[in-house]
Amino acid sequence: MRERTSQRKFALGENLMSALKPKSRLLSLPQAAEELGMSVNTIRAWIYQRKITFVKVGRSVRVSEETVQMIIKGGTVPALVEGR
Repeated sequence: MRERTSQRKFALGENLMSALKPKSRLLSLPQAAEELGMSVNTIRAWIYQRKITFVKVGRSVRVSEETVQMIIKGGTVPALVEGR
């Protein structure tokens, strides 16, 4: 039974690592908040509400740089072009 449990944990960790790009840096909450120009409490609220993807490393909570870039891209509104 122990072998199955450890194999399952390894497989879950493997999926997590394949979900992140190898060069994706993990940011602390203050770093992610600064990058987005928001408060740390907003980032924590989003994590609590599961609005953004996060990574737990022991007791620490991190946000990947890729996630921060996706938030920026998702909130970008293109300019209107006047065509007269």
